[in-house]
Amino acid sequence: MKKIHYLFAFVIAAVIFASCGKDGAVGPAGQTGPTGAAGTAGATGATGTANVIYSDWITPAAYTKTTVFGTTDFTYNIAASKITQTILDNGTVIVYGRLNGYITTIWPTNQVSALPIIINYMSGTTPEIDTWSALTTLGNIQISLENNNNAYTSISNLHSFRYIIIPGGVHTLGSINPKNYNQIKQALHLQD
Repeated sequence: MKKIHYLFAFVIAAVIFASCGKDGAVGPAGQTGPTGAAGTAGATGATGTANVIYSDWITPAAYTKTTVFGTTDFTYNIAASKITQTILDNGTVIVYGRLNGYITTIWPTNQVSALPIIINYMSGTTPEIDTWSALTTLGNIQISLENNNNAYTSISNLHSFRYIIIPGGVHTLGSINPKNYNQIKQALHLQD
């Protein structure tokens, strides 16, 4: 039993002695070591929105009027050389309209929406349906307006349109509704 007491006393004395020591002064800094080897290259990042192409707002001065099988159609062609076959096959083209040629009770001033836009309204007692659409082809976007009653002889030149081209490699818009212009504008950092 005496041996256990001596051993216990020795351990306590060693702990007390070790904790009573003083720290010495900090020594000088050592020399800088050699530069290490370069690391391996990281993986290529996802394509960003820098590849997105968008137009200014385009306001047609005049539309071409055609009548086929009794239906009148007003069209305007926008040259868009960035719409390539690759974009048509793998990308996205969204065309937006700002239809300021209507009175505000039919379409609010500066309201923007993706085409097609279908507007239902009454002209007196006659129901009218205006359908604005966009046909995208190689290097061109054709804006079109048809009215269910062929009510127009001409179209206001206050309507304007813009397009956004999103290449197939851009995957940043997964949770965004392309019909919601403000969401698209914010996500792609577009300027009006």
